Order: sequence, then C-alpha cells, then structure tokens
Amino acid sequence: MKANTMPGAEILVVDDNEMQAKLVSYLLEEAGHRGRTAGSAEEALEVLRSFHPSLILLDVQLPGMDGLELTRVLRRDAVHGEAAIVALTAYTGRADLERAREAGCDGTIVKPIDTATFTRQVARYLNRNMEAEADVRCDSHDLLAEMRNTFLTEGLEQCGAILKDLDAGESGGGTEAIERVLHRWVGLGGTLGFPGISEEARRTEAQLAGQNGEKEGLQSAIEMVRRRFLAAARTTPKLPLALVIGLRDVRIGLVDFPEEEANRIRNAARRSDIQVVIEPIESEAMEQQTSYAALIVNQCAISAQAALRRPRSPVPAVFIGSRSSLQALTKLPARASDFLIAPWDAEEVLIRVYRLIAKTAPRQAAAEEEQESRPLVLVVDDDPDTVAIIADTLRQFEMECDIARSGKQALEAVQRRLPDTIILDVNMLDLNGFEVLKRLRRNVVTKEIPVLLLTARRQEEDILQGFGFGANDYVVKPFKPLDLVKRVDKLISMKMAVRGARADVV
Repeated sequence: MKANTMPGAEILVVDDNEMQAKLVSYLLEEAGHRGRTAGSAEEALEVLRSFHPSLILLDVQLPGMDGLELTRVLRRDAVHGEAAIVALTAYTGRADLERAREAGCDGTIVKPIDTATFTRQVARYLNRNMEAEADVRCDSHDLLAEMRNTFLTEGLEQCGAILKDLDAGESGGGTEAIERVLHRWVGLGGTLGFPGISEEARRTEAQLAGQNGEKEGLQSAIEMVRRRFLAAARTTPKLPLALVIGLRDVRIGLVDFPEEEANRIRNAARRSDIQVVIEPIESEAMEQQTSYAALIVNQCAISAQAALRRPRSPVPAVFIGSRSSLQALTKLPARASDFLIAPWDAEEVLIRVYRLIAKTAPRQAAAEEEQESRPLVLVVDDDPDTVAIIADTLRQFEMECDIARSGKQALEAVQRRLPDTIILDVNMLDLNGFEVLKRLRRNVVTKEIPVLLLTARRQEEDILQGFGFGANDYVVKPFKPLDLVKRVDKLISMKMAVRGARADVV
C-alpha cells in the first residue's frame, strides 16, 4: 500500500478523552488533514466499516477493548492492516513502549502532546518515517503541558461557539458571558505561556466594553483571538515548571563546549526563566569538580580514544556526542550518567540534567523540617486552572495550600483555619475580591493577614482601590508563578518578622 505523503490525508483518532480528541482534531484540520473520531475501540471498528484512513491515532487506555488489542485486531484485517497505527499514551516506560511495538503499533506519541511538533510527527508517520518519536519533547507528567492543551482546546471551542452565536444574531447568554470568557483568557493566557492570546483578549475585552454590547466589530475581534489560539498551538511550550524550580540556583559545568554552543544552553535557560549558573570547566579537572550539581560533557570535541582516557566525573554527567564516541563510555555507572546523541536541542539538554539531578540527589532526611509547620497560603480564585498552577508551585516551595472557589468560601476558610497569607482574585461571581478584603480588614482576627490581590484589572483606579482597602501587594494577570511565590514568601517573612518583634517587646 502506498503511503499518503500529501496534506489532506484521512486520519482516525480513537480516544475516550473528549478534550484530547478535540485538540488532535483541531491540529489535524489546521494542517489540512481530514479526520474522524471515535470514543472507543468498538466505535472505531464501526467507523472503519466505511472509512479507510492512512493513519490511525489511538489511545492505549480505552474503555472495553484497549488500544493495543484494537491494534492486534486491525493488523489481522485485510483492509486496514497496512495503515500506519500510532499509540497516543502517557505511559513511556521501556516495557510500555515495547508492548505497543509488539501489538503492531508503528510508534508512539507522548501525552500530553506537544502541539508545536505534533503535525510534523503525523507527517512523518504518513511518510512511513518511523523515527517520528525523535521530535517528542513532552514530559508525560508535566502538569502545565496538560493545562496548556486543555486551555487551547477549550479556547478554540469557545471561539467557535461565540462566532456561531454572533453569526446567528444571538449573544450566547449576553455580552456578560463573553466578557467573562475574555477575562479568563486575559488572565490565564500569559500565565500558561501564550501572551499573544492574553493581549488580543484584552483588546477585545476593551472593545466590547467600549461599544456597550453592540455586535459591530465583535465578530472580527473574536476571529482574531481564534487565530491567536491556532498560532499558540504551533508554538513550542515552555519547559515544565518542576524543571524551572528544580534547577533554581544550581551550578552546572560545561566541559569542552565552544562558547557559541554554551550560549545555546544559557539562552534556553533564560527563555524559560531558569535561574541557573552555567560555567565552562577544563576536562582535565573533571575529577576535582564536586561543587557542581551536574556536568554536561561534549564528546563531539574529542576522539573516541581520547574519551577512554578522560577522567571520570564524581558528579552526575550528561554526555553529548556521536553514537561511536558514546559507546566508549558504557563503563560509567548508569545511575550517574546520561547520554544524548548529537545533533542536540538545548531544552532537551536541560531536561536531561534536571532528571539526572533528581534521580541521583541524596534524599534530604530532614526531621527538623518536618517538625516545622509549613506556611499556609489560602488561594481564592474561581478559575480551576489558575488555582492548579498556583497550588502546584506553592507546594513545590514547601508551602501548604488551602483553596476557596468564591468570596463566601474564602471567608468560611479563614474561620476554620487562619492562613499565613491570602492570594485573592478580584473578579468572582458572589463576593468580589475587594468586598472580601474589606470584610477581612474589619474583623479583628483576620485584619492583619497579608493579602495579595491577583487580578486582570490593571487600571490605576483599580490598583489604588485595592491598596486603599488594605491589600499588601497587587499582581496583574497574566503572572509568572515563580514571581508570585517570591512575593508570597516576602509577605510571609515580613509577617514573621513583625510577630517576632512584638514577642521581643513583650
């Protein structure tokens, strides 16, 4: 059977996760392909009675018959047995990948999918280039990658629904509903790494407010936001937040790297706001380098024979080189080394270093830390994705997190347990953040709790109003999670300092 190498291929997507299936469909449609979807193996077999795709993308974990069993069935089928079959899976262990191969899959694409490389991977499989996995950069445990994909899928779906309502002369629940959707895009877009969406949504929000709910111009504005969503789906997402935090203030040594290549790694770290120290060192001094958390060793710079004479590293090391140059290093302890075949990607190098450090770093058996009570932060926001980002970041910085979805829930939460600080959204459906703040400041028990207002409102009068009601800090959405945590930590430290000063006076 001749492979389909041209745009417009017919592709079947089998996935019981509706949001995942929609995202894949949007990306395939944008690339010019024609797709069908099925939510189970049984439904897929029914669709295949009249549909003859060149490629089948299927989830491994399906209800009823799983994806691997479906693959075995299809490989025995005379009509569909020669179609390319690719597993969509979050299970990326060696045994999992081997099971997929044995079942008849031509390859795998990791979930959550990397939207920037997904259509290139699909094109390679359509061309029968079975090394398409080489493009995969996603971490299957990356919370932010999954949230980005959900945000893009929901955004494209919401844009389509709004445009459909406007075209029919309806407003889909009124301009208030559209304003709320736009407000969410403003706040969450930039935070998830899509500033274009955030900026375009803010312009549309201002336009909608200025035209008093009239339809004129709104359709073209929403269409522009939709284009921003599609463009965002083709961009490379930032590195996982856990990696950004895990490499914070870490020292990494570069062995035998020319300055140009060293700068590639430094620039990749800078683009993702990773505060890491990256320094060149001499290869002859590798055995003495104990002050570094990890080394990145350029095997491309020397011959295989020279590699055998190279000193061993006392710290974890990532070796980059050709296949032949790395074969000379197989005697190194696997627990302290990793290998990357050139050509290499700077982001991939940082991911390898992070995973190596996390794997080999000694566990901090800190009984003293466990005895100390972690600071409690109350996060008040009605947007679940914003809450998830903040909570995940706080926990990685050893802060305990309590969550309230509304102003009323926030007031109830502080009665149950007093937090050390509060992150408070302004725009909420029941009590807005300003009203919650006023009530907190009127209560003798809660009046001194530090409060950081987190909102998309950035007008000067809003900021002045927030501080006027007693806010200790004011952060405008979109925000950087690490910057937010630094501000929270500062508020907690100031509170502890005041409490200590009062204790000294007493």
